[in-house]
Amino acid sequence: MKFRIFLNTSLLTILFLAFSCAKISNQQILETLEPSLKSNGGYESYLALEYLDFSRKLIVVNDLKASDHFAKKGLDIVNGGAFIPENPLEWEADRSRIEELILMQKELEILLNNQALIYQMPIQMAHLSYLYDCWASKESKAIFMADELSHCRVNFGKLIDEIKIYLEENKKNKIPDVQIVEPEFSRFEIIFDAENYLLSDKANKSMIEIIDYLNLLKGKFKILITANPDNAIKLSQNKTLIINRINVVKNYLVKNGVDENSIEERIESEDFPDIIASDDIKNQINRSVGIYVLRGSGDFKPYPLPLLQNLLYKAQVEKARKEQGLEN
Repeated sequence: MKFRIFLNTSLLTILFLAFSCAKISNQQILETLEPSLKSNGGYESYLALEYLDFSRKLIVVNDLKASDHFAKKGLDIVNGGAFIPENPLEWEADRSRIEELILMQKELEILLNNQALIYQMPIQMAHLSYLYDCWASKESKAIFMADELSHCRVNFGKLIDEIKIYLEENKKNKIPDVQIVEPEFSRFEIIFDAENYLLSDKANKSMIEIIDYLNLLKGKFKILITANPDNAIKLSQNKTLIINRINVVKNYLVKNGVDENSIEERIESEDFPDIIASDDIKNQINRSVGIYVLRGSGDFKPYPLPLLQNLLYKAQVEKARKEQGLEN
């Protein structure tokens, strides 16, 4: 499979020639393209940005060879190269994981052959591709098998399951010759203090605004409450904290007249990809509870979190492009 990204090829050629003469690293070359990749959007741009972020993380742990490898892979994607999943055998992966990795690689390739899926969820599909490569190259080894260190392996499994559920639901609900309409929903965010599940004054004000908005809908809505892990604390402590935060928000809604049967709860399977948000924004998002309000008589069953999140990412990109005076 081959994906292409539309950047100025003359500019790329000049950059490559200039940087080759100056012996600048692949990561540095890719960094010069970062603003354009963020503006362009699309699966290829997001995947290249994932590789850039991964390359930076590998530099921090002094794995220079792997860092250069993934920076070059990002550049190959930018230049229209095909995405090829990493071969776990070449990375000397843990033998007990080889069969699972090969099976998951086949699952990934099946999803990547679905062009409609790539169009609908470009950021999530790029993130899924990156998570596989991260898992195959690093976290398949025995040293990375502990829960605290198995981020890519665990989140690849969760994300691919959610995408497959979406595809199955889409098949059930598909009506011939009818265009799929994006859900009409709004998202609100309640920010908590680090390691805390009590509503602050600011959070209380946000909850009041949400109640006012729901009152305008006169009961014609469904609510989905989600939460991300808090990256300020250990993974083992997160589950209780997440449940407490969700319950605080849910109880507030119910006490203010929202029908409990109209509320669904989900724990985010994957935090926002690093390619989108700055560290400050990521930390804030990972201390938040999201409240999705679906207007009308529908429900959230056909809409897994990856699809809802991708619509939000798309809105962020469109807003950034508009602020830069670029056409959407």
